Amino acid sequence: MMGPEWKGGCVHGWLDCFITGKLALAPLVLLATAALYALDILRVENRAAKWIVIGVFIGAMVSSVCFVFGIVCFGFEGDSLEWWLLVPLYVAIWYSIRTVELIKARRLDFQKSLISIALSLPFWLASWLWSRSLYLSLPDQAPDGCFIVTAAGRGHAAFVGRHIGIERNGRSLLVNQQLLTFWQFEDRWRNFAPRSHRIFRSGYNRVGPVIAARIKSPWLADFVFLAIKPLELLAKITMRYWKWEQLRTKSV
Repeated sequence: MMGPEWKGGCVHGWLDCFITGKLALAPLVLLATAALYALDILRVENRAAKWIVIGVFIGAMVSSVCFVFGIVCFGFEGDSLEWWLLVPLYVAIWYSIRTVELIKARRLDFQKSLISIALSLPFWLASWLWSRSLYLSLPDQAPDGCFIVTAAGRGHAAFVGRHIGIERNGRSLLVNQQLLTFWQFEDRWRNFAPRSHRIFRSGYNRVGPVIAARIKSPWLADFVFLAIKPLELLAKITMRYWKWEQLRTKSV
């Protein structure tokens, strides 16, 4: 859901697609979780078992890399740190503490560290290949579809309202007032809160076309038009609030 939707949205190139590509590290994460569970929950007698030591070290490595990735690609919204990064930070710290304890107890040595890194290399390679493949598959232009609302506008003209001609992204389009409202709202949302807009758009680009393809009759389009009327009203209220906030900020 947080993945970029087009190449221009990848400030750091393929690295921005690592948010999805790192799913290839899932086996490493499962091993690390099992190792930490054995240490802290089950409190097994053989706490120096090789799989536990290797699992904890891999957990520290993966969680630290993922936290640094979060800081680089998603870390700051304006001047403040994203609050959700506290979760990967906590995980990285906890695994690092356990790793230091294993080193002090001489249960983690250079040989086991090398084994851990060697075991993890294929998964890191798969993660990189997946991220790069996703990046290359992204469109060169930003998606600008409002699929469901566009389909809803194909209802009976007396019900969904008259269509007006506009120029958008170099194209001449006929749109009704509802679609125009959602476009205006999305443009302001993109500027006001780009991070949450990107998450929404990433999911909507997958779900929207599927739903829109099922709206085939004018009567069904009329029903969808009416169903999303409350969202249209909410969009108008939100835009007025953003405008008021901008005016208040300027006056201060």
